[in-house]
Amino acid sequence: MTEEQLAEYRASLALRHCRHVGPRTCRRLLGRYGSARDAVEQVRSWVAHKVASARQVEQFVGGTWAEAADAEHEAARVLRQRVLLYTDPRYPEALRQLPDPPLFLYYQGRIELLSGPSVAVVGSRNCSAAGIAHARRICAELSEAGLTVVSGMAWGIDRQAHLAGLEGPGSSVAVLGTGLDRTYPAENADVRRLLEERGLLVSEFAPGTAPEARNFPYRNRIVSGLSLGVVVVEAASRSGSRITARMALEQGREVYAVSGPEGQASFEGCRELLDEGAQRVSRASEIILDLAPLIRAGLDAAPPRKAMRRGATPARRRVARQAELPVAAQPLPDLSGPSADVQSADAQPAATRPVAPAASVPPLDGDERVVAELLAAHERMHIDDISRALGWDAARTSRTLLLLEVQGVVCQWAGMEYSLG
Repeated sequence: MTEEQLAEYRASLALRHCRHVGPRTCRRLLGRYGSARDAVEQVRSWVAHKVASARQVEQFVGGTWAEAADAEHEAARVLRQRVLLYTDPRYPEALRQLPDPPLFLYYQGRIELLSGPSVAVVGSRNCSAAGIAHARRICAELSEAGLTVVSGMAWGIDRQAHLAGLEGPGSSVAVLGTGLDRTYPAENADVRRLLEERGLLVSEFAPGTAPEARNFPYRNRIVSGLSLGVVVVEAASRSGSRITARMALEQGREVYAVSGPEGQASFEGCRELLDEGAQRVSRASEIILDLAPLIRAGLDAAPPRKAMRRGATPARRRVARQAELPVAAQPLPDLSGPSADVQSADAQPAATRPVAPAASVPPLDGDERVVAELLAAHERMHIDDISRALGWDAARTSRTLLLLEVQGVVCQWAGMEYSLG
């Protein structure tokens, strides 16, 4: 950390550990003063600016926060934990818009994953084979399209969401309800290692924080807050996933639900969400098409991500990665039948009609038009060749191609080749 960043971190710790100063007060302070450091330095003006009460000022000036703030700082220093501050340009704008944003996040892994479009996928810890199949398929397709899969690293659906997300260029982000140094549940140690290598782990909790029940609603607001939408794959009538869905609605996010096998009780919470207005989905393409305007906006606003190595096609890369996973992390078979949207390298082309090189480009904007114009000049192009020709990373190319595919503008052929449809 620079001296300026350290001062901001220390001020953030002071605010967080001050009694009677909660997340919503902190947001008002940050909105008024621009940084925790400036807010702390001007504590005597809080009441005049109507951002805090006289009682809160008294508590802060009294310094009752100092011991806890010092302890957290020392623990983070010893563990060499990295910190993403509210004032950092990389801090997600979506979190800044929350009424109770975290003052900072501890993180480990690829911080650039917070810069692009993401979708949260949540569900039951005690999930069924059907729930696992839905979660793995949807998350693999989301990630292959370049969208980051966000979840809470719980057992069950969360675990499957991370494993499937890590298979593609979109990767996965885990939001923890513990300190970043804790692995909960312990059985997810293998998933954690993969997230450290290929994805991202974040937590707003101090090092050493245990997995207490009160932590998880705070975690869930970040899971939904980071995402364009939340997919509830499997949830009983009374489920923490329903709380996440409610938070998502309060934050203005889209909510999707998988209805599951008819009559299966473990999906009852999903069916209740559908009755309340959530959108029914079974494939990632349905989610991507619905979120297309927001995804386009994210592509326009987000800085380029660090390109992933692409020595093989996405399908072959996925097979190679699966071979590296521990047995417990291997993908389960799709129990709902063959895929209708995503093809393996050996599959027949989605379309059998050859496309003329001189095909006209339909009315499109932005990245979609750029890709369509490139494909109009070629009979077919491999996804890697498209990325090289445009100088794009894999995630950006995959997202744009899927947006075009769900609109029927392009079709995918065997071997990850594309043409105008």
